[in-house]
Amino acid sequence: MLFRRKKIVPDIVNGLEQEKISTAWKLNIGFALVVVLSILVVGSTSFRMISESMLNHAKASSTELIKQTCRNLETILKGFDEIAMTLSQDDTIAQSIGEYDSLDDFHKKEATERKIREILDNRIKTRSDIIDIAVISNNGGYISSGILGPDVNQDITKCYAVSKFVESNKGSLWLNTYTTDVDSTYRYSKNGQVFSLMKGILSPSSLKVKGILLVNIDESYLYGIIADIKPSDDGKIFIVGSDGNYVLNPEDRSQNGAKVEYDFINDILGKGNACEIRKIGKKDYLITFQTIDQIKGTHLGWTVVEIAPVSSITTSVTRAGMRLFFIGLICVAVGFILIGFITKLYNTFLDKEYSERHAIALERERLALLGQLIGGIAHNFKTPIMSISGGLEAIMDLIKEYESSIGDSEVTIQDHHEIAAEMKDWVEKIRPYCSYMSDIISTVKGHTVNLNESSNASFTVEELLKRVNILMNHELKKYHCKMNVDLKVDINTVIPGEINNLIQVLNNLISNSIEAYNGEDGDIDLVIGKRGQELEIMVRDFGEGIPEKVKKKLLKEMITTKGKNGTGLGLYMSYSTIKGKFGGTMKIESEEGKGTVVYIYIPCSVKK
Repeated sequence: MLFRRKKIVPDIVNGLEQEKISTAWKLNIGFALVVVLSILVVGSTSFRMISESMLNHAKASSTELIKQTCRNLETILKGFDEIAMTLSQDDTIAQSIGEYDSLDDFHKKEATERKIREILDNRIKTRSDIIDIAVISNNGGYISSGILGPDVNQDITKCYAVSKFVESNKGSLWLNTYTTDVDSTYRYSKNGQVFSLMKGILSPSSLKVKGILLVNIDESYLYGIIADIKPSDDGKIFIVGSDGNYVLNPEDRSQNGAKVEYDFINDILGKGNACEIRKIGKKDYLITFQTIDQIKGTHLGWTVVEIAPVSSITTSVTRAGMRLFFIGLICVAVGFILIGFITKLYNTFLDKEYSERHAIALERERLALLGQLIGGIAHNFKTPIMSISGGLEAIMDLIKEYESSIGDSEVTIQDHHEIAAEMKDWVEKIRPYCSYMSDIISTVKGHTVNLNESSNASFTVEELLKRVNILMNHELKKYHCKMNVDLKVDINTVIPGEINNLIQVLNNLISNSIEAYNGEDGDIDLVIGKRGQELEIMVRDFGEGIPEKVKKKLLKEMITTKGKNGTGLGLYMSYSTIKGKFGGTMKIESEEGKGTVVYIYIPCSVKK
């Protein structure tokens, strides 16, 4: 019995050890399953939240891109409308085209044609965007810019553009992209495709319609504008007319004028603007659109649309989720030693994603600012161009007077000197306007650089104030606001960094101050002083102020006080620029109903 007991005891011990090992394995497996399930639950929840956040950010970015594209298109189309309006109300054209149909004498008719053609040629001789401009008389006479004319056997009254204008019974009409059936226009164009603006030619004295003005704009010009826009996340952008046909399809221009193949188009036409997710086939797409309803009272009905697959927006997050899951499994197998390393890898990945998004957002903010400048540039150029034009007319008159005086015995040398003096006087009058235009072009040209690029350049306070004043002058005047500059430092104080980065920050802050007055008159203070070794820039307004709940989140996240009209990018990017590009900081003080003060502190030095 004793022998048998000795044999049984080890068996019992071995059984207990095996049971312990089995229990340990079960506990380890159970723990591993708990960890894996926790990773799955936490990971899927986290990445779903990140995906939603990225999707919301993509919506904001797409909305801003489409909004800015529409602003640019409106500015361009208004320019065409101004040309057409000027010509349609030109007394010389109205009188000449009115006489044209009644003339029987061939030579007089030819002279009238030359007079009209000379006016049209002068209007477009430096423009590559307009193919030609034509005047159509009430009896079907066709006079166009350029050397070529339509086939003599072609009945102009039956061509597409003229028949559409007559059918519309309107005084002004935009025609979406179409292939022209006027052979001279076709030969001047690159692919025969144009979009047109038509207006009735009115006599200023009688207000009777004397004929039709036709402005043919090259489709390639519109294509160049839209093709240069590169939507992120595999998106594509196109323009649709109110009839549901393509105005421009950059991916397949042969489809211009054809019906858009997407079923959702009819749902969004006339809806204004929105950003929503819809199914196209079996995939979800983010669809952003905005309609340009009219241009200066003439119906247009163009809808600019961007579509981007949702999967492309969130694909980076999905891939990151799969990587994190497998990294989690490895962590369970080897222990928690690698947790710190994995966390570092994950943070690096997120930093990279954030950097890319930050760069895209900063670039779009730059494009948004450039779009706002277009209106100001057009306004600033109007007066000097008219003055230069008037000066050149005066000089031409003096040249004609001088030529007619040659050989005239009654004209003395003193008379010649007087004519030369008058010419010189007009040249001196024109010179300041040329210099002014040169300053504007230089400032805007410098502002088109990519703000995400690093630079070791520096600039002075004087240069900064000069450019800010040029760029913001139009917007300040437009909204009846006055900017008071108080300079408490030497104008030669040097600021290290790229000047265009700081210009964008100040322009954004000044624009915010203008909007704080909600269209009312107001003062904006721009104070530049020193605080120790730092340059202190203060932008102050006395507008509506910032709500308390919004103020707490400023500079910490992208938040806006403008509701659906804002994205929160401007102030957040301004803070990032001051901190990252200039090694400085920002501070905001605001009281609702009393106004807002923004302080910028930047390290600086003094130029010797």
